[in-house]
Amino acid sequence: MSGKLKVGIIGLGNMGSSILSGVIEEKILKEKDIFVFDIDKRKIKNLRVNKGRDNKEVVENSDIIIIAVKPKDSKDVLEEIKDSLTSEKVLVSIMAGIKIKKIENIIGKDKPVIRMMPNLNVKVKKGIIAYCPNKNGKKYEGIVEKIFSPVGFLFKIPEDKFDTITAISGSGPGFLFYIAEEFKKICIEKGIKEKIADEIVGYLFYGTGKMIFETKQKLEKLKEMVCSPGGTTLAGLSVFEERKFGDILREVINRAEKRSEELSG
Repeated sequence: MSGKLKVGIIGLGNMGSSILSGVIEEKILKEKDIFVFDIDKRKIKNLRVNKGRDNKEVVENSDIIIIAVKPKDSKDVLEEIKDSLTSEKVLVSIMAGIKIKKIENIIGKDKPVIRMMPNLNVKVKKGIIAYCPNKNGKKYEGIVEKIFSPVGFLFKIPEDKFDTITAISGSGPGFLFYIAEEFKKICIEKGIKEKIADEIVGYLFYGTGKMIFETKQKLEKLKEMVCSPGGTTLAGLSVFEERKFGDILREVINRAEKRSEELSG
């Protein structure tokens, strides 16, 4: 792979469009070096990048091909592009539950493949992105890291940990949004106006996350900073202890992990 890098994105849903905006805004790539295709033409109509007539054209004009289609469409897309892929083109799959072996069975084992699991937070460039290359994909890790690093925290893990990561970071935002939604409901039940409740919840979660990142303190220490002896926080936390919130959360993660295993199986 030499010369100016060209990247193709197949599928412009939440993940594909978030990655696209990230690499453009952070000036990792120029619009003229990006090729895209989505079956829904409305998603690409107003973009200033190169628009492929089909998936094959995107592959033929790209060095790195990011496939961000729904898992149910994976077989059709891979069958369509397999003859356009070469050992010099890297296929990056962010299709949930689709294992590297399944991809290789369609496109061949000699093609470089890197499987990724990003979460929804790539939309605000604070995503969690796990990845795992096949044998031929290892030498392209650095290039792929450069492309994806603008939209979140990138780390390499064995593929057999993908179901765990899917449950924790992939589904995690959904679990936290659920808790945030309950906070909002309680605010409204207690007589706080909805508009103010939205701000309270937003600042509560954003500020708490910012504290974790910027203070670099251990979580236990941060919790202690809020917990005055005999105070309101400890009174509330006692309910978590009594109801065994830790066990509930573990069950949530375990059930999500099991479902991920079923889907990828």
